[in-house]
Amino acid sequence: MDYCNFKMKTWTRIGVVLFASLAIASCSKMSDNLPKSKEGKASSSEKEGVGKSKGEKLSKSERVERVQRSKPAVPVKVAIVEEGEITSSLVFDSVLETESSVEIFSESTGVILEVLVEEGDRVSTGQVLARLENDVQQVDLDETKARYEHEKVNFQRRIDLYDRKLINQQEYDTAKFGLEQTRLRYERSRIQLENTIIRSTVDGVVTERIAQLGSRVSANRQLFAVMNLNELFANVHIPGQHLLRIEKGLSAIIDSDLIEGARYGAYVKLVSPIVDPESGTFKVKVAVAKGNGMPIYSGMFVNVRIIVDTRNNTALVPKDAIVHEGDLKYIYTVKAGKARKQLLQEGYSNVGYVQATSGIAKGDAVIVMGHNALKDGANVKIVADSVTAEGAEGKAKSAAEG
Repeated sequence: MDYCNFKMKTWTRIGVVLFASLAIASCSKMSDNLPKSKEGKASSSEKEGVGKSKGEKLSKSERVERVQRSKPAVPVKVAIVEEGEITSSLVFDSVLETESSVEIFSESTGVILEVLVEEGDRVSTGQVLARLENDVQQVDLDETKARYEHEKVNFQRRIDLYDRKLINQQEYDTAKFGLEQTRLRYERSRIQLENTIIRSTVDGVVTERIAQLGSRVSANRQLFAVMNLNELFANVHIPGQHLLRIEKGLSAIIDSDLIEGARYGAYVKLVSPIVDPESGTFKVKVAVAKGNGMPIYSGMFVNVRIIVDTRNNTALVPKDAIVHEGDLKYIYTVKAGKARKQLLQEGYSNVGYVQATSGIAKGDAVIVMGHNALKDGANVKIVADSVTAEGAEGKAKSAAEG
């Protein structure tokens, strides 16, 4: 029994010794690994300064620049700034009117035998529009003409007799008066025959045709209406502060609201010297120049642009390049593969362009697509028209947020 107790105690001591040895060995390995972990941390911090010597740190601006260079290039479309002419103008809405719109009446009674024009036809002064029956008028003309020719022969005989003192002054005067009366009757018959032919009294366009073939009309009945399109104008009412800037002869442009793309040359024909005290405006008549070569009609709604000043050889920036931020306007130019944001100092503008008064010169590349989400200094890549604005601006936004 004593022998067994001795053996168990011996094995217990051996187990304690082995456990202690294993614990010491484990602590030794942990202490060996501790410096390696610190070295790992040091390496990681050194990676932040790639390209620098060991222990040297990057400044904040350098780190920002490194991050910017690492971002992907944003696809953009650009336009090259050109120099050209741009104008300052006053724009008003108006309606075209005509100086003369005439109604054509019948001056004779009869049946309409012929109608030669329709509404919308262009006619010239003296052109035949319609014809009435004229048998009676033709007979009257032939009769009065025969009488007139006969009286001329008779009067010639009276002259010979008068020259030879065979008739007195009273007989001569009576023969002369009879000849004149016959001539007047002949002229009246000729006019009555002419009145059976309906002619236009102005150059213009037939705006109304009342005449119906075969219908009987009486004198003083309207048959047509003709509008003179060579004397179209638009009245505009301009605020009084511009009175000294508007003068007769200024160039103008009239754009049609009815016909897309229709544009007509015009000029200031009349400037009223009176300012309306109620509205504070004065009246200006802008006439359409002749020979525009495009369809134009009275009653059309138009935009009237009166040109008051012109600037030549100035930098013109496309309006597509403008980015609005509140009340300010900016543009992005491309320099060395980067987008450069700058405030737009603008002058005159028109439908497609704006004048850059400073900071922009001929030949500069301005971004016109893909610029809405750009930031100053962003990497950009100029692409062709095939890149859509949506795709370009989507990549710009991703790059900016990244």
